[in-house]
Amino acid sequence: MKNKLFYLILTVVLLCCQSIIFGGSKVETFNLKNGIKVVYKQVEGRNLTALKFCSPVSVAYENTDKAGVTTLLYSVMNQSTKKRDVNTLATDIENLGSSIGFDVEYDFSGFNLECMSKYFDKTLEILTDIITNPAFDEQEFEKQKILQIESIKNRADNITQTAYDKMINEFFPQDNPYSYTSYGKIETLQKITKQDIIDTYNKIFTTKGIVITVVSDIDVSKIKSKLNKSFGSLKLTQEAIQPSVTNVLPLRDEKVYPAKFNQAFIIYAYDVPNIYNKDFYTLKLIASVLGSRMTSRLFIELREKLGLAYEVNTRFPTRKNGSYFSIYIGLDKKNIQLTKDGIEKIMENLCTTPVPEQELKDTKQYVKGVYLLANQPVERQAYNLMFGEIFGLGYQFNDLFIEELEKVTSADILKVANKYFKQNPLKIILRPEK
Repeated sequence: MKNKLFYLILTVVLLCCQSIIFGGSKVETFNLKNGIKVVYKQVEGRNLTALKFCSPVSVAYENTDKAGVTTLLYSVMNQSTKKRDVNTLATDIENLGSSIGFDVEYDFSGFNLECMSKYFDKTLEILTDIITNPAFDEQEFEKQKILQIESIKNRADNITQTAYDKMINEFFPQDNPYSYTSYGKIETLQKITKQDIIDTYNKIFTTKGIVITVVSDIDVSKIKSKLNKSFGSLKLTQEAIQPSVTNVLPLRDEKVYPAKFNQAFIIYAYDVPNIYNKDFYTLKLIASVLGSRMTSRLFIELREKLGLAYEVNTRFPTRKNGSYFSIYIGLDKKNIQLTKDGIEKIMENLCTTPVPEQELKDTKQYVKGVYLLANQPVERQAYNLMFGEIFGLGYQFNDLFIEELEKVTSADILKVANKYFKQNPLKIILRPEK
């Protein structure tokens, strides 16, 4: 009865959200005079503007002996410019009620802007100053390096982050930037120089493929004029070429680590393909069949029925290159073997028994609902437009994503499950020392 009521409410909300997000909005594209592609979405009556400025160059382009240089660059750039010291920059942004931040993901990096539309001109001028006039202040460089090293150290106090740091380090070859977090490594950060971040800046902001997305109620002609003035003179002279990495994956095995935590933690990680593979959408749906909600299989079987889990879920990152599909669970150390048996039973069932149609329907409805509810803010809409473009799939990708999920059948899930989950996964186990 509770499930029926939940899905009835969710259906009503979905209809409302679709009207809010898609009703009356229009998307158009144009290029700045230097070739930068801009995707503009008009939203009426919000008096809010969100902008994403993204480059395809990021962590995946790092040489691993400079691990962490991309995040360090953006941290330093976001502190001061040649016109504004650290206090002036922060004050100028805050006095407008605006926000300027940055995203550093493995396959893209860039700045984001959010403001009231009436202050867009002033906020854009600040962002332009940050991007085109970085100060690379020596004191800020040293300060941000220390803070980034501390951020890496602090990850050791979080059991999930600790487990995943160990997992990616074991899962990917050591010359692959996917093998460490975007913060990098302490030993490489300590050696990074100011010239290293300047070199990284010159690579990120001169490489072709930069995308700007804007969601706003400001007229597109004004947006085009302002962006050409701000960024139309950037000289994009380089092609985006990633460093080559080892193709041979490390041996998949079980790795047990002593840990300082009171609870244990398990990750099962499977080799799965990138966003361009036809199985991508089915794997995304499988992630929700298994985890992400209280009616998922992992939650019901391991937490509700057996009482094994403190937390349990799946993770399947969207990547340009190979990715991983993982199951993770926090638990009492006495239940490690019982939990492993439970996970393997669930995965075996996924490979042998078709997902019932009602479960499939409910999962699709859940995924669609979460997507639509999460994407009401203009900032998130700007992010979604950028995401598809930066991956070369077009700004329509996130709408097509839902359409592709709707096409996935129970037979597709069975086929894909047998293709990827019959392999021997990497198993990471954190076991309390006491």
